[in-house]
Amino acid sequence: MTALNDSQGAVPQLDQAEALAANGLGCFEWDTVTGRFTLDASGLAVFDLEPEEYEGFAAGLNRRIPVEEQIRLHKLVEAIKTGRAESYSSYFRIKLRDGTMRWTHCQGQLAHDSQWPERPGTRVVGVVRDATHELSHSALRLMAEDDRQRQESALREVADALGEALTVDDVVTVLTGDQSMRRLGAQGITLGVVDQGRIRLVGAVGRVNIKVRELRRARLTEPWPMNDVVRSGEPAFFTSLAGFLRRYPDLADQLIDTKATAGAFLPLIAQGRPIGALALVYEGRRAFSSEDRTLLTTLASAIAQSLQRAMLVDQSREIAAGLQSAMLPRRLPLLRGGSLAVRYRTARVGTWIGGDWYDAVPLSEGAVAVAIGDVQGHDTEAAAVMGQLRIAMTAYAAEGHQCSAVLERASAFLAELHADRFATCLYARVDLTGGEVSLANAGHLPPLLRLPDGRVERIALPPGLPLGLPSDWDPDGYPAAGFHLPRGATMLLYTDGLVERPGEDLDLGLDRLAEVLRTGPAQLPALADHVRDTLGSRLEAEDDAALLLLHRD
Repeated sequence: MTALNDSQGAVPQLDQAEALAANGLGCFEWDTVTGRFTLDASGLAVFDLEPEEYEGFAAGLNRRIPVEEQIRLHKLVEAIKTGRAESYSSYFRIKLRDGTMRWTHCQGQLAHDSQWPERPGTRVVGVVRDATHELSHSALRLMAEDDRQRQESALREVADALGEALTVDDVVTVLTGDQSMRRLGAQGITLGVVDQGRIRLVGAVGRVNIKVRELRRARLTEPWPMNDVVRSGEPAFFTSLAGFLRRYPDLADQLIDTKATAGAFLPLIAQGRPIGALALVYEGRRAFSSEDRTLLTTLASAIAQSLQRAMLVDQSREIAAGLQSAMLPRRLPLLRGGSLAVRYRTARVGTWIGGDWYDAVPLSEGAVAVAIGDVQGHDTEAAAVMGQLRIAMTAYAAEGHQCSAVLERASAFLAELHADRFATCLYARVDLTGGEVSLANAGHLPPLLRLPDGRVERIALPPGLPLGLPSDWDPDGYPAAGFHLPRGATMLLYTDGLVERPGEDLDLGLDRLAEVLRTGPAQLPALADHVRDTLGSRLEAEDDAALLLLHRD
């Protein structure tokens, strides 16, 4: 057997150093603590350095690396030194001794001590090579440039979509939608906002998303990925599951079935203040180039600006809605012979408070007065005027005045406020015992009546001027009209936000409302929800909407 082996020749041993040198690959070892950066002869040749002019520290390479490249590489260096990444790969330019520029590629990997795997690594080993020919003359450069442009275009599309987001829910929808996942190339996306010393998750989607049950109750001081980037203000990139678990071993039981191979955790900072964090999880990815990191950091900045704006809008809308609600009746009266249901929806666009309102006042002998109106404007003054006008009309109704007189007194009251506002209003007095209804109209939309057989009619009323205008503009005042409300019938009063659409004829909106009322459920609360949800939840709604339903048993 020995002779046979001798005759056939022994298997040659591979000289790794010779193979690397033959392919122009230089090796290096970098100590992140001391800064010593050891290069072999091939590595020195890549940087166009003689052994005697290089002292063995990374700072000595700066003579060859332009300042703009140093700034870009500095982020990679910091990520390694702080433990946010354990590998890197980057193309950059160096300036040779004759003044010409050369494209160079460097790739490094954090080396862990096999005897102490839990101890943070301090050595980075890798290779460096001349990439001028590769990037200047091969299709790879074109492909890399193509890929970079696609990434930039995709992130630009996400940023544009974020620019149109008005609320936090809008931001979540943009980031967790299928299009954003495709554009970002991530298989899992998680968004959290800082809320009272914790990260509150507001959106999560993806098939390989890291399970974050603990984050739902973890304080910012606890060592979880999103918490850490919020506290430090610096992104963290992981290119292996093993590296992630070395940093966060307590998450091992949550990642048993995950297919994630890389993750980017990005702090969301607006005006110097951390407001949240974004986690992107990838399947099959093994590295983040410096360009990738720059693009993702830029994306995080756009998300932070959009999220901060959305949070302010949500807060303003919440305050406005609370003020509006406080101006409306706290409870509806219990009626003998009938029932009431009301609904109110704030405008989808903008944060201004509206002047839409409704009211119901029980009268003597089984009657009830109902009113609905809309004060001109969308601001706090409109809401204040609405509150005063509603209280005044309640008093006039309780005094037992006829419908025309109630509107005349309300109009004079509004004029005396000197608020330079007018208001539309529909006021009705309903006798639930006999079914007689008396109405007066101050420039408002006509009521609709759903009969027991399901038919819907539009009640024609003589028009009157809006409240608050000079009485001599219309000497007829507010003429009253009447009709009969059969048993089992329902009357609907509403404001224009429920029927009007920009550029559309009003009759189309009224016909649409009539059809929705006709096809709605029999129970009054369900019918009110049906009308509001069908016509009142339009994304393009630009005005408040209120409705009042009165049913005669």
